[in-house]
Amino acid sequence: MADIRIEWPDPEGQEIVERLFAVSMALRAHFEETATDVGLTVPQAHTLIHLQEPQRMGEVAAHLRCEPSHVTAIADSLERCGFLRREPDPEDRRAKRLLLTHRGQQLRDRLLARLFERAPIISVLDASQRTELLSLLRTAQSVAGADIRR
Repeated sequence: MADIRIEWPDPEGQEIVERLFAVSMALRAHFEETATDVGLTVPQAHTLIHLQEPQRMGEVAAHLRCEPSHVTAIADSLERCGFLRREPDPEDRRAKRLLLTHRGQQLRDRLLARLFERAPIISVLDASQRTELLSLLRTAQSVAGADIRR
């Protein structure tokens, strides 16, 4: 069978896209491996990282881009392990906020430290390369309209 070859009109653009996808996959794999190493699922790890400050469960669901019922299941498992607790939201007592316990904060700190100690891409760049990459990514993101600071 013959290989199908697609000719891109912009070979440099093609390489950029391919490399960005490769970097993204490497970062995702690193995140999954690190979460597993500290005893968490990927959704649990994302939740712990996002809970720098207490958050309403609906806000966590929006950040994770999932249904609120999924956050309930994540919160249940993290609460059973003693990593977070629920409390009424002071602004709307019908809503619940999630906040990290002391154990949860310790686990979050450990997770973040492990994520960044061997992070693909970041750990191999020197300070000036990191600054340059960050500037380029910010420019690309602003043009694309992607908002990562939800």
